[in-house]
Amino acid sequence: MQVRFYATFRPIVGAASVDLPVRAKAREGAAVSVRDLLDEILGRWPALRPHLLDEAGGLGRRVLFLIDGRAVRYLERGLDTQIGPDTRVDVFPAVAGGSGARRAPGVREEC
Repeated sequence: MQVRFYATFRPIVGAASVDLPVRAKAREGAAVSVRDLLDEILGRWPALRPHLLDEAGGLGRRVLFLIDGRAVRYLERGLDTQIGPDTRVDVFPAVAGGSGARRAPGVREEC
């Protein structure tokens, strides 16, 4: 299963995308859930644990884990959602705004 990682997760994983053996399980007809995929990811890259999970072991609030473009936290079955070998998986770290101190060239400060 192809999993794409973005921004600060890429240096931890060492690549922008990886192919995980969960795909083989899904092809064999075994039920594979987002939780299974998450376990596989954390087994390979334990440094991602504090970024992906909260203190209770659930999906953290500071990560956007997308399954076919939909956030896992809003899926009816959440981490227990079944996924197939062709499921698109994207994992984004939290992104926050800046201080507002910088302005685009040519933009003047309002009085």
